[in-house]
Amino acid sequence: MTKIHLIIERDIRNFFKYRWWMAGLISMNLADLFILAIIFSNLIVRLEYFEFVLPGIAILALFASAFTIGREVYGEVRRGIHHYLLSLPVSKWEIIIGRPIAGGIRGLIYSTPMLILAIILSPTPNPELIPMIIPLLFILAVGISSLAIFLASVVRNLDAYISIRGLLYFILMFSSTVFYPIDVFIDLPTPIYYLALYNPVSHGADMMREVLQMGFFNPVKALSLTIFSIVFLVVSSILYYRRIRE
Repeated sequence: MTKIHLIIERDIRNFFKYRWWMAGLISMNLADLFILAIIFSNLIVRLEYFEFVLPGIAILALFASAFTIGREVYGEVRRGIHHYLLSLPVSKWEIIIGRPIAGGIRGLIYSTPMLILAIILSPTPNPELIPMIIPLLFILAVGISSLAIFLASVVRNLDAYISIRGLLYFILMFSSTVFYPIDVFIDLPTPIYYLALYNPVSHGADMMREVLQMGFFNPVKALSLTIFSIVFLVVSSILYYRRIRE
């Protein structure tokens, strides 16, 4: 047995230190759901916006919480705390692999209340397909955590890191189908449409809607999420390994 579980446990314990930050995010998610969604439901014709945005808010919560592992990795490397991790009786690869897995678990933990709410309030959830949601969300959360670690490993300037992180967060969140159907993006510039179409956040939100509201599972989108996560897991692990060896 490896000692990856020790790294995962450490990161999950650290996650619960951000209690007030988590409370703020939960408040923001609930505001998006019960204020924005209810208002838009009375304005939009031919779309039950509350039902549409509910799975999207769960994915948004998953994305926000899974992405925080990158901030911790960047802070550790910048302050030299990673030398403490390297002094522990665990290998470099156990540290490197444990971080995105921990980020994925943290994303699932935080998004679970929103997921439960989405299941309860969905009009026609398919009980046979609901168990498939958890592993798919975990795959997406690992990919997002790997993307965050990738960013933390390649950007060295603090101001640049904060700016790029905010821009990436903004692009992935709003150029997705979390808040709007893909049809909305057709009239926008072509790059934005394709970004929304192939955005892993869009795939996660769409898959939840398909399972909870339409009663079917899309294997193509599941494969796309898996490829996204594997690619960034491999690339971020290599770059993170090089960074902590310096």
